[in-house]
Amino acid sequence: MAETDLIINQPIEDISPFLRPTFFIDSDHESIASLASELVDMSDPPEARAEAVFNFVRDDIKYDFGAKVHQHEYVASYVLEKGKGYCVQKAILLCALGRAANVPVALVHSNLVDHTLPPAYIKKLGTNVMYSHGLNAFYLDGKFILADATLSPDVVGKRGYRKTGFDPGKDNLIPATTPDGSPHAEYLKFHGLFSEFDHERMVKKLILHYAIEKQERIAGKG
Repeated sequence: MAETDLIINQPIEDISPFLRPTFFIDSDHESIASLASELVDMSDPPEARAEAVFNFVRDDIKYDFGAKVHQHEYVASYVLEKGKGYCVQKAILLCALGRAANVPVALVHSNLVDHTLPPAYIKKLGTNVMYSHGLNAFYLDGKFILADATLSPDVVGKRGYRKTGFDPGKDNLIPATTPDGSPHAEYLKFHGLFSEFDHERMVKKLILHYAIEKQERIAGKG
């Protein structure tokens, strides 16, 4: 997957933007900071802290199918309060928790093909490509490591997927196949490293690639 290398090898002279709180990635919010302090020991190496927050977002924030439109729904503390979210919301929350744990984390968008998407949803969306699929990149040991915490255990069990693990020495993406070898996730393109979420850009992408009313109609039914 050559596109992955473009992310990892992108030169970063200043990683401080990936540590700072922002409007959406509100790592300084009381609920975010408090949870981070429960999840990690700041004396642990950054790899251990990254794994702890990754595992929490993957396992404890339920995956909620369907993109959201309203701005407030993308604020990390809001996602934490709700306890669920779709891929971009989960990635924003993981950014916030990682930064609160003093680990540089970027937001990443990608085009992802879901080969397991039911035909009914493909018909409604008009495609099996998830445009602007959300994931993260942790800055560990001098390079960015991709990490996708989208799929919660309930979805993995129900749909018969492979679990996305966390290894600080490599990218941690949704597996390409299911346990029986059938195609699952195919990352077509990565769109770069972002220190903040661009809500306006996201809505434009939704309008460009999908009908908003279709997104709202199928939200929460996956």
